[in-house]
Amino acid sequence: MQDDWKATKRLTINLGLRFTHFQPWMDRLGFGYATFDTSRYVDQSCARAPDFCGFVWHAKDASVPMGGFPSRALFYQPRIGAAYDLFGSGKTVLRGSWGRYYYHAGQFTSGLDASAGVTSTSLGSDVSYNGQTVPSTAALLDVLDTTAVPSAPAAADGQDDLQAHTDFYNFTISQQTPWSGLLELSYVGNRTRDIPSAGNGGSQGFQTLNINKVPLGAMLSSNNGGLDPNNLPCVGSLCNVDQFRPLLGYQDLRIATNNGYANYNALQVTWLRTKGRYSINLNYTFGKAMGIIGDDQISDEFNLDNNYGVLPSNRTHIFNAAYHIQLPSPAKNRLAAAFVNGWQLSGIMQMQSGANLWGLSNNQMFNMNLNSAKIPGTDFNISNTSLLGTTNIRVKPLITCNPREGLAEHQYVNPNCFAAPTEVGQNGPIVIPPIYGPAFFNWDMGIFKSFRITESKSFEFRIMGYNWLNHPLWSFYNSEGTPLTLSIDPATYKNQNPTFGTATDRQGHRIIQMVFKFIF
Repeated sequence: MQDDWKATKRLTINLGLRFTHFQPWMDRLGFGYATFDTSRYVDQSCARAPDFCGFVWHAKDASVPMGGFPSRALFYQPRIGAAYDLFGSGKTVLRGSWGRYYYHAGQFTSGLDASAGVTSTSLGSDVSYNGQTVPSTAALLDVLDTTAVPSAPAAADGQDDLQAHTDFYNFTISQQTPWSGLLELSYVGNRTRDIPSAGNGGSQGFQTLNINKVPLGAMLSSNNGGLDPNNLPCVGSLCNVDQFRPLLGYQDLRIATNNGYANYNALQVTWLRTKGRYSINLNYTFGKAMGIIGDDQISDEFNLDNNYGVLPSNRTHIFNAAYHIQLPSPAKNRLAAAFVNGWQLSGIMQMQSGANLWGLSNNQMFNMNLNSAKIPGTDFNISNTSLLGTTNIRVKPLITCNPREGLAEHQYVNPNCFAAPTEVGQNGPIVIPPIYGPAFFNWDMGIFKSFRITESKSFEFRIMGYNWLNHPLWSFYNSEGTPLTLSIDPATYKNQNPTFGTATDRQGHRIIQMVFKFIF
């Protein structure tokens, strides 16, 4: 439903309301997506196929929804907007709007594995079985159904009936300007909530809700009799981290739920002119995009809010200029006018501030390589288990100064501002403050003219220059990750990569293109 209401000669109000029912994703065979119910977990003896105690699905329990998630009958999406002619002259107009938009996010599919009876076991290096070292494939034939700790299948949150949605809002001042121009100053923002934490609906595809985390500190040497947390002996069939989990028999147990969030806020300035021989469109945006940062998983699985920061896709400053100009026609002679008059010039210029560099690394910590550095006074390699006693928080580099200061030429990150954590309980910031790389600049321009042959036939000639100023850009694009790899010296615990943070590659060059076009 939508309606426009002309409240007064100067005020127009737009109202709307949309009702949406989302059909849950489900399989056609009637298995249903698995959910996990901790009250149905018994012990590690049943935490394997085909029981997978704790996991329930529709074919196993008809009360579980086919889609795993419960669903609502309707979601309400209101919209409101208004426009007000400030002085009644039509030259200054205030506009604003707000609206909520729900969307059907992509569903994860691995939640069907358990209900459909699918199991998976990794084939890797040799394993120890009955006191002997045997190839993994041979060992699997013997232990697949008896002693192997399974990777827990994915599951949905059976109590989550939320749906991803975005609230859009804006406020704009429009003012007519001299030279037949229009100037607009806008505040534009959006706020997204209930983003799915698994599947392609997540902004980063992260998987956040792990209900079988290793508790903080559980694996520390002070809690395990002084043993190396990186290489703990097995207890029965449970090895290393799996013996410390609350739900024994399972590894990480990730529940798909709608707990992600993000937002964007920006100042946008636009000046337009579309009259006469000049058509010009100038745009500038000063904005910030923030949200939960993660790739295959987030860095701190104990506190989702600790993973909130500036998104890797953020560009703080963006400027674009597009123009089309009808050049003067000075020639009066008919023959000269055919070649001199009627030329047109057009182009696009783009300028953007740089990308958030740590966001270019797969783990959002500059691919930190600890090079087997030891905790001082021990033989324990620095890791999340030896420092934090858990595998569910990533080890992050310490920041000892402002990495955006004290830079050399073409250097964007100060390598002297990073060090490895060395003390038990110590860790760097989960989200590193944004560190922006090289800016982007490009200017494409073309000049063209049409020559009429007959009333229905014409010939067009164009000369186009891409990056016509021949302005190459410093970049980390072809550097194979080395200038963005933080390599720790095991002796000093500081960076030993001499090129870290320095752009070593330049890309982009001028391209000139001539086009002859016959139109008939």
